[in-house]
Amino acid sequence: MSKLNDFIGGRCPRCGVGKVFESRNPYNFYKMNTTHKECSNCHLDFIPEIGFYWGATYVAYALTVAFSAFNFAVSTLIFGFMNSLNFYYVIVNAILLLIFCPLFFRFSRMLWLWVAHD
Repeated sequence: MSKLNDFIGGRCPRCGVGKVFESRNPYNFYKMNTTHKECSNCHLDFIPEIGFYWGATYVAYALTVAFSAFNFAVSTLIFGFMNSLNFYYVIVNAILLLIFCPLFFRFSRMLWLWVAHD
């Protein structure tokens, strides 16, 4: 359970102490993607090579597709499949994706870093 807390808290995958991101708040748009160079505790390099986090874009894409499919399944179960509601689903899903975009961004970067260093 502590590994899950470290992952959600944005801590180092090796020691679980150092913070990966400079800002704790993912909705701080000025520092949303600013990553520390290395862990303050164990000195693990958070940016091992140029373009390391390009793979995280695929993870973010998969997360948003899964989130949209889940929203579609829930709305279909609640309201049934009607053509008039498809437009509303698209609008609501787009708004939800915009709201959760910083969370998906951080989650995908953390997942990519944890998979690469485990």
